[in-house]
Amino acid sequence: RLEKPPPLGGATDETGTPTTDAGRGRENSKQRAGGGLLPLGGAGEVLSGHKGYGLALWVDIFCGVLSGAAYADLVYPRTGGGKPLPSQIGHFFGAWRVDAFRPVDEFKAAMDDLQRRLKDTPKAEGETRIYIHGEKEYEEAERRTREGIPLNPKVAADLRAVGEELGVAYDLE
Repeated sequence: RLEKPPPLGGATDETGTPTTDAGRGRENSKQRAGGGLLPLGGAGEVLSGHKGYGLALWVDIFCGVLSGAAYADLVYPRTGGGKPLPSQIGHFFGAWRVDAFRPVDEFKAAMDDLQRRLKDTPKAEGETRIYIHGEKEYEEAERRTREGIPLNPKVAADLRAVGEELGVAYDLE
């Protein structure tokens, strides 16, 4: 929708070749033709894709293998003729008892210390702030609660068209 290509090394086509063609990646994903977004970081060691690959494998083990659901290329099965069949996606939800590892107040104090240390890390040139995971999203949610949610003009046009087709008034101005 933003008409921007993904960065090279962030996605592959159906042959596994890096691509910046978002439309091709989207179509391949819809058709389950292969390729798609690469795990965290992108391709190769330069972009630290090996770390994302490890995390993606961990997710596949917990959500597929451990849960008894499909995993790897079994998640989106096909008939012998290549027609897609219903997916067999699994989920994993985990919880840990902090007090099984250490006293909770020690854990909280260490988490506060970790946050302080992250925030106090020297900043890159031109940067004024270090964010902790989820902080930007939390602040953006607060701002949008106050100011409303902006709509991409193409999304707004799509919503208007669907509303007209269904006879529903568009009142998102």
